[in-house]
Amino acid sequence: MRRLRPLLALSVLVAMTGCGYLGEDPKNAQEQQWLMQDPEMAKAIAQIREQGLQAVAQSAESGTVAACVAKNLAADPMGKLISVEGALVESAQVAKLLADMEQLFSEEISLNTVTSMLEQGADVAAYAKTIISQQGFEQAMQTLTALAQQTQNFATQDLGGHLQEVISSCKPATEQPAAETAPQS
Repeated sequence: MRRLRPLLALSVLVAMTGCGYLGEDPKNAQEQQWLMQDPEMAKAIAQIREQGLQAVAQSAESGTVAACVAKNLAADPMGKLISVEGALVESAQVAKLLADMEQLFSEEISLNTVTSMLEQGADVAAYAKTIISQQGFEQAMQTLTALAQQTQNFATQDLGGHLQEVISSCKPATEQPAAETAPQS
């Protein structure tokens, strides 16, 4: 019974999110603005979210932005969280986000738990929902434990900043201004 309580709590939160009770997340709009600056990057992120990180990492044509993004994210401990919309602008510190997710998985359902999630904008529920839907509850717990152990190097960094840093090397080189490319006399 104790094992079912966290799953029940998460199910209630997921249902509330799915029914639109928690509303649209403004982070999604911010992320879309950021992605609009680079259409190739936006296409790669959309492809990863639709097909899955591993599928894109294995199938993307070598040398493409999608291949680079998928490879970089697959090699990063937090890369799996890219599948949550808004992750690229998530301001929560990595360590706090993981601690909140771990707490959500281990808590019994209560009014305080649900209230706390509503106050946080259900960010933690969105990440937990994504991991569980992709991996199942048991594997999600293992993934969460592994993430917590691997994130010490960037634990105080915000998730969005970290993910942007991971994929930034994949952005196509922008054209240099004419003043910089003109020969010096």
